[in-house]
Amino acid sequence: MDTPPWKVDDAGFLSHPLLRPGTVEYRQFQTDIAMEALSGNSLVVTPTGLGKTVIAALVIAEKLVQVGGKALIVAPSRPLADQHAATLDTVLTTGSVVCLTGSESQRKRAGRWGTRRIFAATPQVAVNDLKRGLLPTDLTLVVFDEAHRAVGDYSYVSLAKDLRELCPGVLFLGLTASPGHEIEHIEEVCANLFIKNVILRSREDPDVAPYVQKMDIDWIEVQPSEVINKVSGYMTEYYTERLNKIRRFGFLRTRKNTQVRIQDLNETSGQIFAMRKKGRAPYLFQASRQVALARTAHHALLCIERQGVDSFVRFIEPKMKPGRSRFEAAFVNDQKVKRAFNAAKRWKGPSHPKLKPLEETVKEQIARKPDSKIIVFAELRDTVEFLVKLFKSEGINVEHFVGQGTRQGRKGMTQKEQREALARFSSSVFQVMCATSIAEEGLDVPQVDLVVFYEPVASDVRLIQRKGRTGRDAPGKVMILTTDKTADDRYLWSGLKREKRMKRLVKKMADESMERAMHGGDKEQAPPAPVVEVLPKPNLAGQRRLTDFS
Repeated sequence: MDTPPWKVDDAGFLSHPLLRPGTVEYRQFQTDIAMEALSGNSLVVTPTGLGKTVIAALVIAEKLVQVGGKALIVAPSRPLADQHAATLDTVLTTGSVVCLTGSESQRKRAGRWGTRRIFAATPQVAVNDLKRGLLPTDLTLVVFDEAHRAVGDYSYVSLAKDLRELCPGVLFLGLTASPGHEIEHIEEVCANLFIKNVILRSREDPDVAPYVQKMDIDWIEVQPSEVINKVSGYMTEYYTERLNKIRRFGFLRTRKNTQVRIQDLNETSGQIFAMRKKGRAPYLFQASRQVALARTAHHALLCIERQGVDSFVRFIEPKMKPGRSRFEAAFVNDQKVKRAFNAAKRWKGPSHPKLKPLEETVKEQIARKPDSKIIVFAELRDTVEFLVKLFKSEGINVEHFVGQGTRQGRKGMTQKEQREALARFSSSVFQVMCATSIAEEGLDVPQVDLVVFYEPVASDVRLIQRKGRTGRDAPGKVMILTTDKTADDRYLWSGLKREKRMKRLVKKMADESMERAMHGGDKEQAPPAPVVEVLPKPNLAGQRRLTDFS
């Protein structure tokens, strides 16, 4: 098919038998991508805010005209699935689009699977209903949003495999802004979703540039306070002791103390568990205990250095209360941990030096634009709660946005509460949303003016997702806060290097897909050559511009 099936009307909107008139504005890059995606299973990689759901709608519309049947879009969370259902309902004339999640009974879902043409769902619901024989056998298109999740034992993997058997000839379309920085990860995603074509668009592409808003990316570095240095010193001594004991048991001998990361401790724990299952020596119990204590100390260090005194105290204090486990008692009864906790409890100053520039940045944004929308991301729910109280004390209209799980007896937000909070934020009922990682993926909140990272993230996926909350309908700004000579430095530069590596890998794979298409073959692909990207670390002092490094 060489001629696009979507026409452009006099008002600049796309027309098609299944598109609602006047709802989809013509953007050539979207129709070009949709045309490519119709030719075979495809992974579409575009920056956030460029209308991936619209691209999916174009592919759905034409696929249903070509071969009929039904279409399904799956998304990792209920709010995101709801959002897709609402968008497709707005632009397509295929009847109402239903969102199916675990909040509804199986019986009710069964009726809906049988009476609609287009569905949005969370992947686990789709997997469960497929096993029970509820999914339609005439699905002709399945869209996997946030497709980078299709690795390991995530539900996307089994869903794609089973759908290929249930619906022979079904077309798969993967959508993501961030497929990962390792070629093995990207190849695993493509293999698990049976992808043949990788379709890439970047902010710099000529057909995309007119629709991309300017985004300034800055950071502010602070020096650790006296109490942070003191508490960190005690906890580092304790952590080092644990690592040295682990080495005596024969593990981590190839890693220096400064090189050990949480991934190393997790891998060591897995090795010990596998050895214990085989009935190896009793010393393995003690080795496992030391690894668990090291992981606890590692988290405590991240709390004090990256989050602040409040988060550190909240992490340690419950372990000192009656009813604690023997493991918790062993941790908090150590003299170094006690000294660290006492020093933190005595501190009367700010929880973290980051708080001053955070307040100033937010207040400046609101003074410049009183109806601003601002998202402040923090890793820990305790930190989110602390920041909400801080902003409220300054008279700033703020709410939190966290996941559904219960943490230390404190309940999270239900799906209904999450949807209502997003609606209030979108309607400017409040100005500042303090959020954990739950707000990173896909949620479309128009015109977020400022995104603040209370601490940097080492993951390229999470970096891209967080940045993508702004710079959509209007110019946006990103501010990253870091603490000198702490894990923040490593996380910041690791995230930036991984993002740059990811872009180069995906471009190479997209170019190879294009070359195969032009030559009409499916040649065996050689793995992309290793990409080594070294970012010079400037002398951080105060506020800097990151645009040149991202």
